Amino acid sequence: MPVDDGVVAGIDRAVIACRLMTVDGSPRWLEESAEAPDGVAGTFRHVDGACVFHVPALGGGHRCAVHASLGHAALPATCQHFPRVCLVDDRGVRVSLSHACPTAAAMLVHYDEPVTLVPGPPAVPDVPVPEGLDARGALPPRLSDRVLCDLEGLSAWEAHVVGALAGPAADTGAPEDILERLRADAEDLRAWRPAGDTLEAAVGRLREAERPLRSAPGGADAAARRGRLFEMARAACRAPWTWPAAPPNLADADARWVEPAWADAAVTVRRYLAARAFGSWLTYHADAARGLVGWLDLSLAVLRVECGRAAAEAGRRLDRTTLVTAVGEADRLLLHYADGASLAASLAGPA
Repeated sequence: MPVDDGVVAGIDRAVIACRLMTVDGSPRWLEESAEAPDGVAGTFRHVDGACVFHVPALGGGHRCAVHASLGHAALPATCQHFPRVCLVDDRGVRVSLSHACPTAAAMLVHYDEPVTLVPGPPAVPDVPVPEGLDARGALPPRLSDRVLCDLEGLSAWEAHVVGALAGPAADTGAPEDILERLRADAEDLRAWRPAGDTLEAAVGRLREAERPLRSAPGGADAAARRGRLFEMARAACRAPWTWPAAPPNLADADARWVEPAWADAAVTVRRYLAARAFGSWLTYHADAARGLVGWLDLSLAVLRVECGRAAAEAGRRLDRTTLVTAVGEADRLLLHYADGASLAASLAGPA
């Protein structure tokens, strides 16, 4: 986690005064870096792979010692925002969560109610405009190469996608099958032209359309395609970050560890995709129709590969524990390591 220059002195004073303790008792907490950008002093030191201020909490689990001792305002900007992923445009602020946060990932697995879009409090306390993709004043996303969305239509399409995946009236099919339907919806929507009904009305007709679910291709071809999409995400990592390759013999690993339990994981996976659909930056980086569905297709591929990795490392079929691990790793790659604009450019080509 990067540490802003402005919070260093306050944390230093608290450590010197013993009001703030690191997990290993050392007064050294900052890893300074000559390569840090302007305004950033360095990063928090890590102990056993976790932040030096990630300390045990009473009653079990861990907590942030800086937040507990000094309050929210003492945190670096990254920590104040995490795990929020914010899109700011002329509609306002849209907030979803990164499941790289273990608490967010656990909520995804254990929550069993339909997903709905709701208004919420300010994304970050005392921060009027949170950090994120700021598209205020920009042209709205493309619907196709010839037509732009309007913001009302964009909101309706976003709600349609979230609802189809995990809303109160969502289909109960496999995530792959629902994406096939959304892919067809996207192609229908791209045919809209502004001379007739509004784009919002066109989205409404998608909800009313009788479109039976079609089964997505499976087997070795599907596994190979997931592997290609996963490599696309790996290739988009910002230097100097890298990501480990997919497990060897990906199709065999998936058949052994993931496929037998995939139907049981479907509800959680659909909720995960709904989270990635809401406030997606890819609507601005790519386009709102094919681009958004392509982003969800990529997200699903990365998640399933990481499910195989987590289950194989645990030596058992996919279960809730390994699914939480996989969801966290998928978002760490897609939201934190990979560059969104590079992913959008890759999705524009053949997958």
